[in-house]
Amino acid sequence: MDIASITSAYSGLKIAKDIFIGFTDLKIEADSIGKINEAVKKVGDAQDALFQLREELFRLQEDNNSLKSTIKEFNSWEDKLAEYELVKTSGEAVVYKFKADPEHFICPSCVANKSIQILQDNKTMSGTFRCVSCNGSYPIKKEEKFKQIQFDSPWP
Repeated sequence: MDIASITSAYSGLKIAKDIFIGFTDLKIEADSIGKINEAVKKVGDAQDALFQLREELFRLQEDNNSLKSTIKEFNSWEDKLAEYELVKTSGEAVVYKFKADPEHFICPSCVANKSIQILQDNKTMSGTFRCVSCNGSYPIKKEEKFKQIQFDSPWP
């Protein structure tokens, strides 16, 4: 049953109640007035039940819309995360890597909080990248070793 059906039924019962109340203004027997009053009460009870049904329908529609929104949000997050794959980098960090170009990595801690934060290269020899959101640090690149530099000595 939809809201239009409930509204129509409610309006019909209101008209019936008004008609019954109009009968009480006529000069009729006491027995008939008792039956009319009983019918008015039953119509009023039916109106109350329809009103409660309408309120429940509104509540259910709101719940339905909220659940649809939650599902849409969840699916949107899943679609975004599907663009990444969990990898182990040459520096031994386990992070998410973008599957397309440009190559970049995102913070696994932030992913757990449903947030995509691109890791920034610290440009250090240790090969670490950091997350600007949670300040996590990840060894993405293999650590560079110092190279011994030989100088030609001008002295013998």
